[in-house]
Amino acid sequence: MKESTLRVSLLVSLFVIIAGCASTSPQAAFEEVEAGLEERGIEKVHWYTGSEEDEESKEKIGQLLDDELTVDTAVQITLMNNSRLQAVYSQLGVAQADLVQAGLLSNPVSSGSILFPMSSGNREFELGITQGFLEIFYIPLRKRVAGSLLDETKMVVTASVLDYEYRTRTAFYKTQASSQRLEMFEQITLATELGYDLAQRLHEAGNITELELHEHRDMYEQARVELRLAEGDYFRSREELNRIMGVFGENAGWSIKGRLPQIPDDEIDLANIEAQVIETSLDLEIARQRIMTAGKMLGIRENMALVPFLSAGAEAEYEAGDWRVGPTLSLPIPFFDQGRARIARSHSELRIQQENYNALAVEIRSIARVARENIEAARQISKHYENVILPIRERITGEAQLQYNAMQIGLFELLRARERQIEAGERYIHSLQNYWISTVAIEQLLKGRTPYQFTETDFSSWER
Repeated sequence: MKESTLRVSLLVSLFVIIAGCASTSPQAAFEEVEAGLEERGIEKVHWYTGSEEDEESKEKIGQLLDDELTVDTAVQITLMNNSRLQAVYSQLGVAQADLVQAGLLSNPVSSGSILFPMSSGNREFELGITQGFLEIFYIPLRKRVAGSLLDETKMVVTASVLDYEYRTRTAFYKTQASSQRLEMFEQITLATELGYDLAQRLHEAGNITELELHEHRDMYEQARVELRLAEGDYFRSREELNRIMGVFGENAGWSIKGRLPQIPDDEIDLANIEAQVIETSLDLEIARQRIMTAGKMLGIRENMALVPFLSAGAEAEYEAGDWRVGPTLSLPIPFFDQGRARIARSHSELRIQQENYNALAVEIRSIARVARENIEAARQISKHYENVILPIRERITGEAQLQYNAMQIGLFELLRARERQIEAGERYIHSLQNYWISTVAIEQLLKGRTPYQFTETDFSSWER
């Protein structure tokens, strides 16, 4: 009897030692995330963990901000510097710790009591120690659930990185467009100011009427208002990009490179975009993983339904100078709670995840079709402005100026022609912005993540 007891004790001790040796470091999980991101076109991310590479990363960020900002360098800064993204990386540490915790036995529970006699007699001592016994068999089930959650966390972290890349690229193109609009209104304001100065001199010489003078001033004052609005729009778009990149203070004084690029002649092949998006969808991978996690959770609840725990131990009692020792066993009696409600809950959670997967597959296909329509429309509209509307408006303004100089039309007609030319220029910039943002959305879909506005990463939705 003693030999068998010794064997059981050694087995339990070995199990505890092996389980306790599991590492809580999430570095291996982060390296897997990095490898997955590299396959999806993201080359560099950094997690600040107090390593020597932290300072190198900060120096690199400073160097990137000193140069003119491009869309790619803005993305690089975000992925190395955004604190909210750093918090997302730390979810790997939470999931890794949960995995280790799932593999540990609960600590033994010791108890003791002293009983004092009310009148005469000896004091009694009772000592006991118990250990959960069924946990040895439940640990593999718990570890499978925790391992599934860790895999899910790695996917969600990858998705979050793609979200921040999408947000950065979108904010960059908005900033570039607002900078271009600001430049246009600065030129317009300068031109209308010069026109108003000239009109004042002509009015003083008696060459134009009071009405014409006021019309020149009206155009100049309106240009000043539009300029101020453009300045505010540019400021807000810069601050949005600052927030996403996680920069402030002196680092927020960066300059942006150039204007919005012209639309390339080569069109993106989007004929099979639905099939490509479904094949590469990280969102569907996450949904599948959540189905697996729910299935594993169902399994563990079914196994633990009737007997969620079983504790075995020993108890010693001292009375009248003599010790009595014996084994103890405790287990719940499934009289009121037989675990059926927990099992029913798990079945419902599994069905929820399965239906969410089916719905998501439908939604992703629709999003892909919308993204294709958006980029095709943005390309056609932008090209039409560039090749047709802008040249027409420029010729109209030129002809109106000639006719005004020849006193064939009034100033109102000339100013109206200029307003329409300005309006076309602003809409052309807006169409370019739409094209590049639509391009980013397509790239995001092909990397496996639906554009940020359609899905939010919510860790609370899969906590158990």
